[in-house]
Amino acid sequence: MNHIQKLRRSIYRDYARSVGLDPEACYMHGTPLKPVVPLDTGTGGLFIVGAYPSARFALINGVSDVPVADNLAPFEHERWFDGSRVRRQPSARELEENFLAPLSIDRRDCWITDLVKVFLFKKGHITRYEKLGAVAPSGYTRERFAELGERSLPWLERELVAARPKFVITLGAEVAGVLRGIGSPAGQIRLLVPEVSTLRIGENSVPAMHCAHPGIIMRRGERNPWPRRHEEEFLPALKRALRDLGFKPNRA
Repeated sequence: MNHIQKLRRSIYRDYARSVGLDPEACYMHGTPLKPVVPLDTGTGGLFIVGAYPSARFALINGVSDVPVADNLAPFEHERWFDGSRVRRQPSARELEENFLAPLSIDRRDCWITDLVKVFLFKKGHITRYEKLGAVAPSGYTRERFAELGERSLPWLERELVAARPKFVITLGAEVAGVLRGIGSPAGQIRLLVPEVSTLRIGENSVPAMHCAHPGIIMRRGERNPWPRRHEEEFLPALKRALRDLGFKPNRA
């Protein structure tokens, strides 16, 4: 068994307990709620960090968007029938369209992961469970993201050691905030600039850029500046940074 497979197994087996969560937690029908481990584990390339995985949602007894199962992997292409319609995991397309395709980078040249490795229930998800007479797993809540993110830093450090990336892209202000030790929302937003900085996690020092989350970039509208900023500022800066680092994908 190679070191990456050992790391995957360790995340799956040990992550929840290490951050103070119940490792036996389940969705409402008893499906285990487990850490979503990275499957795209390219080394020596680009390291992409999202916030936390989404989940598979279903229509149950007239209640829509009920979390029922884990995603297959961070930002993974997947589709399923939710009881009413075929659904697709939007984050995979968002990452592809806003970062990988414009940068001419293949997923196989990336290590794609999330800071927090488990799905977190928002208030609306908890309300849906209550309507169905179910109880969401204790502690797996969106409000705890910052706390769980800080507890997850040793795991991110282990991933960086395994990946040996040339460059890190973080997605979303909250991720940047946890990695930089900044808790205020305004301070976290100020971290999202089209500039390269050194990110230090444990013994690892890697050039990085803190970018907006792809989901925000996809939301076109006059009041949302991020689609324009991403296209006009962040993508050119990312291309320059990768070129200056001599980044060459392993595959054409």
